[in-house]
Amino acid sequence: MPISLKILVMGTLISVLFLCGCATNRSVVDISLPVLGEISKSNGKEIFINSVIDNRKFEIKPSEPSTPSLDPGEEQGDKIKLRAIARKRNGFGMGLGDILLSEDKSVDLLINTAIRQALIENGYKVVSNKEQITNNTYIVDAKINKLWSWMNPGFFAITLSTEISTEIAVKNNNITNEKVVSVNSSDTFQTGIDSNWVEVMQSALKAYISELKLKIK
Repeated sequence: MPISLKILVMGTLISVLFLCGCATNRSVVDISLPVLGEISKSNGKEIFINSVIDNRKFEIKPSEPSTPSLDPGEEQGDKIKLRAIARKRNGFGMGLGDILLSEDKSVDLLINTAIRQALIENGYKVVSNKEQITNNTYIVDAKINKLWSWMNPGFFAITLSTEISTEIAVKNNNITNEKVVSVNSSDTFQTGIDSNWVEVMQSALKAYISELKLKIK
């Protein structure tokens, strides 16, 4: 192999290792929602978040990094899946360790909180208990079809992306309005350290709240 080609290959390998720049094992991160934005004047409506269901589908060896999957060498199970939000990959696209929410949080709780925040900012009074529901109360049921972050390698930088997609059903007086709320947030980074993953995830949550506010008036 010519010396120039060896140098190129070695440089590429070093770049891949540098850009990946993250621990290969499972990580636990804390995702906080953006602070409350401008709150609209009360619209006089009460609303109750009845259910938020994690409907995501995990695969063992997905063909696309945007498909949820877990490191087979780590603890598995439904409780872990409820906390799983990303899968690390090396510079060649090979799956590594997972990224989980902290033990006191889950994907459905995260989206529940995001929905609540969007409704409050839109002027709704969010009812906390079923006992407070009246005939005029709006009822919200949500399914989480997508909430996942992934990495796409590049020569000089990596791209971290987060996609969120939910089905939201709002029922009032036997009339149900269904909405699909989907957002995607991406950014480039020099490394895949946990704080960079958190940054792009929080950006997606902010976009999700803004989009939900447009869909539920």
